[in-house]
Amino acid sequence: MAQRIVYWFRNDLRLTDNEAFLAATNAAKEIIPVFVFDPRQFEHTKLGFRRTSVLRAQFLIETVANLRAKLRERGGDLLIRIGEPESIIAQLADDYRAEYVYTSKEIGPEETRIESSLSKRLKVSNVDIKLFWMQTLSHAKDLPFPISKLPLGFDHYYQQIKNQLKTGTPASEPSAITLPLEYEAGVIPSLPALGMDPQETSSLNISIDVSATSHETTIREHLGTCITDQTLSEESTDALTDCKLSHYLALGGISARSIYHVLQDIQGPASLKETLLKSLFERDYFHWTLLRYGPRMFKPSGVIHHFEQRWLNDKTVFQQWIDGKTADEEINHIMSKVKTTGCVSSAEWQKAASYLVQKENINWTWGAMYFESFLTDYSVSVNWGKWNNLAGVGAN
Repeated sequence: MAQRIVYWFRNDLRLTDNEAFLAATNAAKEIIPVFVFDPRQFEHTKLGFRRTSVLRAQFLIETVANLRAKLRERGGDLLIRIGEPESIIAQLADDYRAEYVYTSKEIGPEETRIESSLSKRLKVSNVDIKLFWMQTLSHAKDLPFPISKLPLGFDHYYQQIKNQLKTGTPASEPSAITLPLEYEAGVIPSLPALGMDPQETSSLNISIDVSATSHETTIREHLGTCITDQTLSEESTDALTDCKLSHYLALGGISARSIYHVLQDIQGPASLKETLLKSLFERDYFHWTLLRYGPRMFKPSGVIHHFEQRWLNDKTVFQQWIDGKTADEEINHIMSKVKTTGCVSSAEWQKAASYLVQKENINWTWGAMYFESFLTDYSVSVNWGKWNNLAGVGAN
């Protein structure tokens, strides 16, 4: 058994069904759990808005605070740092003389670059890094095909996988967490500490209850309410969004596997349960698509290399869309919701995105970047995958 392991929380801000964190607590006498606020995530994009808006940053802050509270309930704590994770995690491993760094495996180009940089830094101190895949219902090795042969189009994927899914039982929470005797926990930053002015947005109306944990009872209650109060219909294009489960999934407050597990025996119409299950499978497909095609998902030509399509880079029209000053009042209302709440339904998402891309022919990557900034349920593969599809350059 190792003496110490640094556990780096990323988009897995939960204790239930966190295989990597459970493995770390079982493999070491002492754990140093840490979350790093990366200032690069809050910088301004070339289009003028921040990569992560004030609204989404506040949601992250509250979710991290909730995780820290859960760790403290079990005798642990969450170390908070601000800076570049590849430098800070390596320094912590050196300072605490840790033998390993455990963390979740991400697949976005920037995330994998940071992983690679961290790995190189750790080698200098002879520290190993262990990456755990926890983003999907199953592991890539359990798919009935290699990622290089991923079916083109979700419907083809769904037909092949729906009766062959291999997913295990959600992992339990650690019973106890032991930290070194001396450690500096750090303070959870405020928005100004991240270089952000709260007045940058007209509202901090976050409608998601971040205290809702990943416990099975909470998920069961949430799903039960969603099914019975007709929040969800069979026509929903994204059931996870319409049930607001996508917000918990985005930062890893719950796992897809936990939702799947609850859905197996929850009471409700079979058709609505199927709609939710299909949405979970589609979320997986977006992850596999990013793993398969990588940077192509972020280019105007998309994953299918549709170079013939030409997009307009008209900043005036784009700004009118952002500001809710288009000729369509319904679109204006939706864009106001995006900016003030960070939360829209799947139908509203579809209408707003379609207006920008299909009516105005504006570069779809601009819309994807804006939704990345403001929507609190942002997930790199899901957001960019949906925009790829809407623009006609995706796998569907």
